[in-house]
Amino acid sequence: MFEVFEKKYGDKLPVVKGDISPHWEDGAMSTAKEEGINRNSGLKLQQLTTLYSMLNPRLYNSQTFYDAWRNVILFHEHTWGAFNSITAPDLPFVTDQWKVKRQFSLEGNSLANQLEKDLLQPLTNPGSKKIEVFNTSSWARSGVVTIPATAEGNSVQDARGNKIPLQKLENGTMVFMTKNIPALGSAVYTIIKNKTLATTPFIVTNNSISNGKITLTWDNKTGSITHFTDNGTTNYAGSYNNQGLNSYWYVPGSDPNEAKSNTDVQTKILENGPVMVKVLLTAEAPGANKLERIITLYNDSDEALLENIVDKKPIRTKESVHFGFPFNSGFKNITADAGYGIMKYLTDQLPGSNMDYWYSRRWVDASSGQKGIQWMMIETPLTEAAEMIDERMLIDNSHKKWKDIGTTGTTNWFSYAMNNYWHTNYKADQEGPVHYRYALRPHDSFNSVENEKYAAAFTQPLIAIPVNEKAEIKGSLFHMKNDKIVVTSITPQDDQSFIIRLYNPDEKEQTTTFTWERLKPSKLIYNKTGKEISINDSISLNSMDVIEIKAIP
Repeated sequence: MFEVFEKKYGDKLPVVKGDISPHWEDGAMSTAKEEGINRNSGLKLQQLTTLYSMLNPRLYNSQTFYDAWRNVILFHEHTWGAFNSITAPDLPFVTDQWKVKRQFSLEGNSLANQLEKDLLQPLTNPGSKKIEVFNTSSWARSGVVTIPATAEGNSVQDARGNKIPLQKLENGTMVFMTKNIPALGSAVYTIIKNKTLATTPFIVTNNSISNGKITLTWDNKTGSITHFTDNGTTNYAGSYNNQGLNSYWYVPGSDPNEAKSNTDVQTKILENGPVMVKVLLTAEAPGANKLERIITLYNDSDEALLENIVDKKPIRTKESVHFGFPFNSGFKNITADAGYGIMKYLTDQLPGSNMDYWYSRRWVDASSGQKGIQWMMIETPLTEAAEMIDERMLIDNSHKKWKDIGTTGTTNWFSYAMNNYWHTNYKADQEGPVHYRYALRPHDSFNSVENEKYAAAFTQPLIAIPVNEKAEIKGSLFHMKNDKIVVTSITPQDDQSFIIRLYNPDEKEQTTTFTWERLKPSKLIYNKTGKEISINDSISLNSMDVIEIKAIP
């Protein structure tokens, strides 16, 4: 139909470019727990595709990956659900349809976990003191890794003999910090008995934590972060209704002006150095049995990690849950992760866009000149500008009227975490604990490449397992000569070739070549056009461009 339409009228159609921020996604947060599971499954499947290419491409099962992705995608198909899910939520006709929809999320997660187990279990030796750390990114990475406490020790030692602190956590696992894990490669650490003499950088008080690089201070009544500073004088936190970053807001009904927050926060230190410090803020909260917010800092890291756990009460009257993220009032340049590309708030949005909320794949960035902050998220991608959604806005007293004018210059943002505002298709209530994870990273001037890399690291962490000596892989598959171009996936093919997907997150055209290491193809083919090139030829990508290269053995 569209081919016929284009041939007949194509030369008469106006051309516009930009984002038409859509109007449907909020239904996903009417089943927030399963949505979070599903988003994690997708991120894991993408990472596992590359990990299979690194470790054992012949073990890659394309059918199982297809089945897993099929479940992830079908859970997100918006019309799954009964027409009377709100008016008659307890009918078997309704509950059975929810079971079908929910199963897509659970099955996708189960298959992703099984694929991970199938790959890593043959390499794992639970009693080994050798820990191999895998980096599925196309640039060298540093950061924390978590391992089970299966081998006794007090430190780890890298290949050069450097001793690194090892911290045992309350849940029985252990963590340590890694440095410069090679791109698409690994590094091996050894657990040793010797203790390190490293001094802890952490300072913890009854309402603040610091790792020497960043300091967070929270309000003892509400638990929101009122001050977020690095070694300079800038406070990256702003204020909304006298609260700071990661504030809790519950709307009992449709009017955001009636939003309620929590009070009477209880503070408990869960972990305290030398690798990490973790603080738990617990409170009673409207709409929930309990609200828990966990703040984590790592040694030598410039990120603050946040985990919010809402133990939801089942409420069938209209309601919504939001977390407030007001930034420094000067940070008025707002950019969002739009998948393979970025979107500048208002500037890149077309007339007709929904301004009640919008979809940010993994991050939103607020900046001004030489300062800014990147706000990253995993389980909940919906964000709101200036204010929470107003469901009282109606057309003909029946249909939702979407806000179509944005708020210029706002630095108040919200994570749209939960709702039951739909009148059909989606569940009437939610019950039980739901987890939301965020990260906050102050930075200098906005850099889209830097943001892409930090978001990838946050959502697809380094992977560490205890291994036998013979299981160790040597070297990287390859790396990119121009590190502004990133590899987002490497997929093994049945003919033993690989599909390498490249992305240029920079705002300018970039050119690169491959530096081949363990992977040594005989030729390369542009997957879209079939054009063949030499393995040493340069490859150019326009700004925000994505191409796939087939590496032939």
